[in-house]
Amino acid sequence: MFLSFSTLLNKNRISPATSSARTRVLLVAGALLLAACGDSPLAPEAPIDRVAAARLIPSVTDARVRISLGIDNASVRERAVHDLMELESALTSGDGRKSRFHVRVVRSLLDEYRLTESGKPDAPDLTAIGLVLYAVSQLVDAGNAIAP
Repeated sequence: MFLSFSTLLNKNRISPATSSARTRVLLVAGALLLAACGDSPLAPEAPIDRVAAARLIPSVTDARVRISLGIDNASVRERAVHDLMELESALTSGDGRKSRFHVRVVRSLLDEYRLTESGKPDAPDLTAIGLVLYAVSQLVDAGNAIAP
C-alpha cells in the first residue's frame, strides 16, 4: 500500500533517450524565442553617435531658447519648447528612440501649425526649427518623413 521513496524514484525515472530529446526540444524552443524577440520594440538599440549629437545640441538649444520664442501661438510655443528640451536631453544621453520620438512630435506640431496659421510672420522661425529637426533626424535616422 505504501511505496517507498526509492520505488517512486525508479518508477518515475526518465530514460536517457527521453532526456536527450527533451533537451533538444528545449534548445530549439529557446533559439526560436530568441530569434522572435530579436527585432522586438523592447530589444536594446545601438546608441547614437555622441560626438555628432554633441555638435547638434547647440542648434537644438538655440531652437528651444531663441528661435521658438518667435512662434506666435502660446500653446504651440510651449509644446515646442518642451519637446525641444526633451530632444536635447535625449541627444545628451544618447537615446536614439527618444530622440526620434521628439523629432517626430515637434515636426508634426509645427506642420499642423503651419497649415492652420498660414501667412503668419513666424514662418522663418518655423523653417529654422525645421532645419534643426532635419539635421537631428539625419543623425538619429528618423526616416524620410522629416524633410526641411
